[in-house]
Amino acid sequence: MQKEFVLSPGEGHFFFGFHDLVAWNFTGNKLLALQAPDITAPPDPRIACGIGYFDAAQQFRALGKTYAYNYPQGARQQWIGETDTFIVNDRVGEKWGSRIYDADNDKCVATLPLPAHVITDKGVAFGLDYARLFRVGGYGYTGLPDKQAHIHAPADSGITVHNIYTGEQSLLLSVAAVANYRMNPSLGQHHYITHLLLNPSQNRLAFLHRYKLKDGGETTRLMTIGTDGSGLACLATGFLSHFDWKDDRHIAIWGRTGSGIEKLRGSLLYKMMPAGLIANGKKVLKKLLYTREKGAKAVAPFNWLLLEDTDNAVPAMLAKDIITEDGHPMFCPANRDWMICDTYPDQHGIRTLFLFQYSTQKKTTLGTYRMIDTKPDLQLADRLLEGVDEGVLKAFSLEQMAFTRSGLHCDLHPRWKRDGSLVAFDSIHEGHRMIYGYDVSSIVHANKKVPV
Repeated sequence: MQKEFVLSPGEGHFFFGFHDLVAWNFTGNKLLALQAPDITAPPDPRIACGIGYFDAAQQFRALGKTYAYNYPQGARQQWIGETDTFIVNDRVGEKWGSRIYDADNDKCVATLPLPAHVITDKGVAFGLDYARLFRVGGYGYTGLPDKQAHIHAPADSGITVHNIYTGEQSLLLSVAAVANYRMNPSLGQHHYITHLLLNPSQNRLAFLHRYKLKDGGETTRLMTIGTDGSGLACLATGFLSHFDWKDDRHIAIWGRTGSGIEKLRGSLLYKMMPAGLIANGKKVLKKLLYTREKGAKAVAPFNWLLLEDTDNAVPAMLAKDIITEDGHPMFCPANRDWMICDTYPDQHGIRTLFLFQYSTQKKTTLGTYRMIDTKPDLQLADRLLEGVDEGVLKAFSLEQMAFTRSGLHCDLHPRWKRDGSLVAFDSIHEGHRMIYGYDVSSIVHANKKVPV
């Protein structure tokens, strides 16, 4: 039976990060990786993470270090088009910026004043406010304060855009503009933007707009905008999680829209109720809304949804009753009929890696990987989580925050090789964090369909 194989041999802990980037260069002979000094605590702003790549001989070539990283999403290291140069986020003075490395000459060739979350093949990079993300409990970077912490919807924070070749830069979209789009911004607090993702043609960006609620919860809106700043749209609002573009006009996302809780939060009664009363009654409300009569058929409140890129999209179902839980999806760049995905740990700590073919609605399990039982160092975590908003720290225990922000919480985050022959994923099932590969070419070629 086919099995996974190690792509990051050697001493130490290696990882890549999220499921939304291709880790290999265009020719497929270099694999980007980060080398972590210690995975038992959240990132320390005084301790850098190594950056480099594995060459064709599977030797790690270290090119530098970065202070701008987290374990779920790495440092957003990514290749630039068909070149052997890559961009990676780093601390530049007292700001989050980025650096460009030339993998042919193994050296840093540019330092840039803005970070990059995604970058087009032509070198146009789009970044986020990582200091704000860290403060509100998102995937930010440790070490710099959120200068707009006192403003719930700042006008000078949001999605930045800069051309790495010409130096042209601007604010593409502010948090204030997003919070004022088709909603009353005063209904939420601590608005922020996260999870930028380019569509296949690289002319539109999808992102999540999130904000805190007075009942202690959080609402998410799936939104899109053109890379030129035009055509802002809000596809859906609710509990929305991981997503990817199925094609240029559709997004697959795990979540729930229009639930009883969400309808209540949009009601006049909710808007008029004191925050303390809402927070105390939230558990009772959930119980009343979601408890079904004994013997009644269970109705799953969450599904994989397929949404058209338009305002208030009518959701269709993706893989209904086939994929029944949240995970980290990525559609194959070479043939978007295929999706690689994973699951969160089950009650035994086991994550599952699987393929899904859209045209046949067939799911193929590739492997299962158990998380290790090591716990994070709470003495370190307490200090390293300084700056996270007080409301976030109240909503989650220190143990939970320390674990999810440390390298011990290792989602598989599978990602395709550009030609669709291999997938790579991070895992910790053998005791230390490594990058693994899985050859899926025989499965994909045996079930070949016309690209959708």
